[in-house]
Amino acid sequence: MAISLKPLYPLKQARERRVELGQYLKLDGGRYLIAAALILSLMSLVSLGQTGRLATQGYQIAQLEHTRETLLRERSRMQLRLSEAQSLGDIERRAREAGLRPMTPDQARYISVAPSEP
Repeated sequence: MAISLKPLYPLKQARERRVELGQYLKLDGGRYLIAAALILSLMSLVSLGQTGRLATQGYQIAQLEHTRETLLRERSRMQLRLSEAQSLGDIERRAREAGLRPMTPDQARYISVAPSEP
């Protein structure tokens, strides 16, 4: 059976540990250099992340601008086709191709409608 002869003073031991802990947290020259390098590397990582994000957004903007230009060209082509389809000469040509002919004056019928009284 072993008996510890060392007296137990918990407050004194805690105080000694607290003093020793301060020595571990003291920064000497080498630790300052390590802290500076760590901060510098973190700042570099943040800068790289921002640069990468900006490059990605620039690429997406370029793609969207290309898509916009393509859609504007297609819209212009569609408007041209619409104006050509609405021209009277084209309508007359398609009507002849469909077998339609112009109306003669004897085919006209007029209807007179009497006004209704309220």
